Amino acid sequence: MGSGFLHRAAAACPADLLARAKERGTCRLLVVRAAALPMEAAFEAVQADIAEPVLVGEPEIIKAEAEKLGWIVPDDSIIPAVGEAEAASVSADLLRRGLAGEGPEINAVMKGQLHTDVFMGALLDKSVGLRTGNRLVHVFAIFPPDGSAPVMVSDAAVNVAPDDKTKQQSMTQMARLSPLIGQDRPRLAVLSATETPIESMPASLEAARQADWARAHLSEVDVSGPLSFDLALSATSVELKGLVGDDVAGRANCFLLPEIVAGNILYKAFVYLGGGCAAGIVVGGAVPVLLTSRADPPAARLASVALAAVAC
Repeated sequence: MGSGFLHRAAAACPADLLARAKERGTCRLLVVRAAALPMEAAFEAVQADIAEPVLVGEPEIIKAEAEKLGWIVPDDSIIPAVGEAEAASVSADLLRRGLAGEGPEINAVMKGQLHTDVFMGALLDKSVGLRTGNRLVHVFAIFPPDGSAPVMVSDAAVNVAPDDKTKQQSMTQMARLSPLIGQDRPRLAVLSATETPIESMPASLEAARQADWARAHLSEVDVSGPLSFDLALSATSVELKGLVGDDVAGRANCFLLPEIVAGNILYKAFVYLGGGCAAGIVVGGAVPVLLTSRADPPAARLASVALAAVAC
């Protein structure tokens, strides 16, 4: 049965995000080891006119899944590769050649039916060119079921214990993505369990330090930290606690988390308790990377493709 707190309505991919992706032009999406679930997302992206997939994997599997979907895939969009390792290697070479101008351009890469370590291991080889000198960070854009403006959460899926530079990259990327996904202005909350930096809670001191960095380096962002989650999101809590003069409190739309466990819990709370549609991508490299999960609903997969198209 599940808890009464669970939101039972199926989240939909936001129409506004799809429209923004379409405005940016067709995204050439490399799907690494294409199979049932990633192909469903790729097909929906084709139908939404936001992506042109390149499908790497076993041709017979790709064609069988395409037939189930009623998708006529051009033969030149299928790149043969057998097994996880070969699919990852072939895809990494396609990306390398695209980034070097030696082959067709690749705008985003989606993980298909293979293990994440195999997928990322091939892409992160120095010869590929995905790394640009920046830290790679994961950002979720989470769209409320009522159609209001989204929030962003970082880092909930890639960096286990992000250092200062990684957190700074997360804040920079959220600031960059903010206008692209429909936020009126990025209002960044550097989260902790208290709004006061105290020695007994080292995470609060670190949050204060990161907030100071953001104020100094991100001019188009309102910043507050440390800030507890209730004060970040609830205007009622702000009023009850008498917090004044804070442009972010009660109105935050970008959340920097102290480490991956907190980030993962918060994003899943937005989804499973709040009914949000979560679009997730890895940014900071030459192109966005989509780390899709088997647990992701179809709407979230499509939204992730749309977010990648917007972020290209």
